[in-house]
Amino acid sequence: MKKMDDQKNKYYEEIFKATEKNNRKKFRELFLKLHINDQVELFHLLYPENRKKVESFLEPAEFAELFEWMDSADQTEAYEAFSAEYVANLFYYMKIDNVVSFLSYRDEKERLALLSELNSAERSKVEEMLAYEPETAGSIMTKGFISVYVENTVQQTVNMVRTFAKETEMVYYIYVLDKESRLTGILSLRDMIIHPEDTIVQDVMLTQLTFVRVNDDQEAVARMIQDYDLLAVPVLNDEDVMLGIVTVDDVMDILVEETTEDFNEFSAIRKTKNKMERGEESAWQMARVRMPWIIILVFLGMISASLINSFEETLSQVVVLAAFIPVIMDSAGNVGTQSLAVAVRNISMGGKRTKKEFWENILKELLAGMMIGMTAGIVLSLVAGIFYQNLILAFIIAFSLFITLSLSTVVGAVIPFLINKLNIDPAIASGPFITTINDAMGLMIYFSMATKLLHVL
Repeated sequence: MKKMDDQKNKYYEEIFKATEKNNRKKFRELFLKLHINDQVELFHLLYPENRKKVESFLEPAEFAELFEWMDSADQTEAYEAFSAEYVANLFYYMKIDNVVSFLSYRDEKERLALLSELNSAERSKVEEMLAYEPETAGSIMTKGFISVYVENTVQQTVNMVRTFAKETEMVYYIYVLDKESRLTGILSLRDMIIHPEDTIVQDVMLTQLTFVRVNDDQEAVARMIQDYDLLAVPVLNDEDVMLGIVTVDDVMDILVEETTEDFNEFSAIRKTKNKMERGEESAWQMARVRMPWIIILVFLGMISASLINSFEETLSQVVVLAAFIPVIMDSAGNVGTQSLAVAVRNISMGGKRTKKEFWENILKELLAGMMIGMTAGIVLSLVAGIFYQNLILAFIIAFSLFITLSLSTVVGAVIPFLINKLNIDPAIASGPFITTINDAMGLMIYFSMATKLLHVL
């Protein structure tokens, strides 16, 4: 593996040298032999001033495929390096949904500047797609699909595929429409192969249709493709007229973005795009996105501080109680966060639960918490009993941990569903927030028990 890496690095060095020396011929000879994924990597590794040179080294038709392969952060690097004219020329060789996706990351001024470089026909196509609401099926669909009419034969369909295959993103599904362009069925390549050439499409097409509406959320579209194991899903308007398709490669990008977004929110961090996605943010930018939640959590943490203060008399009489405060708080927070992670995942997967299923899930979480609490409580009570020679203290710790962990799992499972009912992204019920609630609850249970049994401690 190391030898392969060394060879790759040497190859890259040759390209870097060619770029430095403005040797267009040598650059093209070496760069175009690379796999497209390596081309993206190498472009990212170039110094900013050398990225600009790629505009003169590669034709728009050559760089367009590379540009489509890039994620939004790398596309931004290219956009910042190249002229608006060169970037706009890339659009002529790109799939329209990828053009729209890139433009959606630009501000209004940048978007208009790029569109002004296009001819009127191409600009109209892009503007039509940009008119759809962001992050909906319409905004990510492509109009490049093959369709036939119900009365066509299998042979006519095969001819249609041969004619349009090169300019179509998805050739594995053929969509059957009526005269009003409404979707009536779907035909697969397999269907065309196994049936005689004179077979009427209507007789062999699949009529149990899976589709999405043009204004459906892109995450719901991604889940449908994932759940039904599809290569593409048709996009219809409210009159069942077929407008386009969303392909599996598009939704894979969406799933990655949504997972990253949920992770950031789960951690009480909201990141911006572009530079921050690449980890190039300044210390101030890093602090700014984290600061609001931390300040909120500081105030929430004062609840725990107030609770400890309210039990000051108990603590002053039995100082050893303080030794187990971190254990109670950390255990409650950790168990609650685990339940929260499971709940957020279930919600993000789109599973709709009945009331019965909801309460069954809460009961399972409670039972799991009780088992965890019982085990942790027994272990910790044995430690307390051995080191402090106090059976009452061991009992208080064991019982407090049992009750706290039992309830913490329920809190971690319930809060995301309550927030989801308010039409707020449940990922914002982040780990630190749940931890703070469970900390306060754990302390209340722990000190309440200790106070009740203070006379025998």
